[in-house]
Amino acid sequence: MIKPAFSNILFYIFIKYLLFYIFMMFKNNDYYLINPGIRDSTDLFYYLWSFLSFPVLISILFSMPIYFSFNIKRLVHFILVNILFLIIEYLLYTYFISQLDLMNGIYNGIIGIILFGVFFYKTIRSKFTEA
Repeated sequence: MIKPAFSNILFYIFIKYLLFYIFMMFKNNDYYLINPGIRDSTDLFYYLWSFLSFPVLISILFSMPIYFSFNIKRLVHFILVNILFLIIEYLLYTYFISQLDLMNGIYNGIIGIILFGVFFYKTIRSKFTEA
């Protein structure tokens, strides 16, 4: 629905991880952040660091390549490049964040694919009609 501008791609990554963390909160039945569990600024900093460090890393690594992937003319190359980004993100997530439960990386990928389609539907559809 939105144009693939750089700021919109950053917004997509932010919303993706926000929804993913909400999903994980319900999946794991862990509501610590919305309960009165944060007692002081140290706790707040710890949770912000642990929840935002990986999305910031992903934003730094993938925002420009995803932005430039929309300039790819051939549909097959566009799809392959974005699949490559999903695979690399899965590997990074499962290696750095969730080594014990590899399904979390798959959930992250599914949420990412759905939101990618929702956010950039018109641009992706135009690539299919041009092919």
